[in-house]
Amino acid sequence: MPNRATIAGEIAKCSLLFPKRSNAELEALIGLWAEALDLLSDNEFVQACMAARKKCKFWPTPAELLEFHGQSKVRYESVYIPLSESPEIMAERAQRNAARARQLREAIVTGKPPDWLGVVQSMESDG
Repeated sequence: MPNRATIAGEIAKCSLLFPKRSNAELEALIGLWAEALDLLSDNEFVQACMAARKKCKFWPTPAELLEFHGQSKVRYESVYIPLSESPEIMAERAQRNAARARQLREAIVTGKPPDWLGVVQSMESDG
């Protein structure tokens, strides 16, 4: 549930963009939004208000804020992409890359390129 200070802060931001309301109306709005949006966390509420400020032409209703929250929630869930490889394979690649970095640093000092560098260069010229 968003706390009163968070709600008041977001209402203050909205009051800069949307038609002016009296202080009494703003106080009433804080209570109404607190009651209607009690399932949202502070962060979810702030994100919904941010979307409302970008998309609404007039003061957003609690229903619109919940709708904006629902839209953002779906977007974030659809971004999840599972790893195509296991953590073990990823760790093995990280170790191999660290070893190659050490070999490249050594090649800079000695002037002799590592054996695998020729293979990589020939692969790049073929592609």
